[in-house]
Amino acid sequence: MAELTTQQTGRCGELLVQYMLLKYGVESAPLTTDPGIDLVAFPNVTAFPDKRGNPVTIQVKTSTHRSEASDPMCKWLLWEIKGDCRADYIATVDFERQKSWLIPTKEFIEKATHAGENFRLLWYIPGCEPARAKKREEKFKEYEMETAIPKVFGIE
Repeated sequence: MAELTTQQTGRCGELLVQYMLLKYGVESAPLTTDPGIDLVAFPNVTAFPDKRGNPVTIQVKTSTHRSEASDPMCKWLLWEIKGDCRADYIATVDFERQKSWLIPTKEFIEKATHAGENFRLLWYIPGCEPARAKKREEKFKEYEMETAIPKVFGIE
């Protein structure tokens, strides 16, 4: 398999999020000109005629596995957003495992570390975390796409 550019990896993440949304009957469309919003999503009105709510804006952040030079088995993910992010939700994507989460932007910021004008959220991959790790993936279970999509779009 060819090595992908950063832009290609990011686009793969967007497509994965769109696929997950569509599996639940949620339509989405990419925005090409807004640097802070990647997708606009809404329940399909044919599948959910009573769900004509407001569209939801999503910024997609895709990360690849990172490891510490001193311990290559210690793997983690990192996502970063700008402090003035206008999207309603941040979709975080683990590129290698093709796994994704849908986190309200406010909660992303609350759980993230402040880095200048940006916010960084990281956690360790299960089975690859050091004993000292505070941010573990299991703490984000409620945001997994399979759990979050029905709640966010009221299609439970």
